[in-house]
Amino acid sequence: MIETYLESLILLAAELPVSSTVVFGPQIEVGRRGELLERFGKLPKVKFSDFETDLTQLYADADVVVSMAGYNTVCELLSHNKRAVLVPRSEPVLEQLIRARLLADHGFFQNIEPNELNPQTMKDKIVAALKTTSIKRHLMDLDGLPCINERVRGLLMEDICEVV
Repeated sequence: MIETYLESLILLAAELPVSSTVVFGPQIEVGRRGELLERFGKLPKVKFSDFETDLTQLYADADVVVSMAGYNTVCELLSHNKRAVLVPRSEPVLEQLIRARLLADHGFFQNIEPNELNPQTMKDKIVAALKTTSIKRHLMDLDGLPCINERVRGLLMEDICEVV
C-alpha cells in the first residue's frame, strides 16, 4: 500500500501540490523500508516516519488520510470527520474489506478493492476524496457508551422488578 501511495504521489503532483507524512509502522521489514526510502526518499514534501506517537493528531491535521480499514482507525477517522481512502486487508480475514465496502457504499469514504490497487486508482480516489465536501459524520452515531449504559440500566431494572 505504501509503495502504491508513493507512486500515486508522482502522478498527483502534476495536478495538485501535495505534502504527505508516511508512517511505516512497526510491521514493515527493515529491508523493505530501506528500498522504499531509497526509491522515494527524495520526493518533495514527503516526511517519512517509523512510528508516530499521536496518529490521531496526524488524522486531524490531514485533508485526506490513506489508510487500511482497521476498526480503531475507521472510528478515529469518523470522529474527526476526515475524508479518507481506505485500502483494506483481505487476508487473513475479510473484516477490513467488508467494513471498507460498506462505508464506501454509504458515502463515508473512498475504497480501493485489493485487486484494483495501483497508482492511478489511488490517485483518482485521493482526488475524489478531496472533492468530497463532507463524510456525512452526522449520519453515524459514535456515542455507543451512553447507549450501553442505558441498556444495562434497563436490564438491571428488569431484574429488580422481577425479584420484587
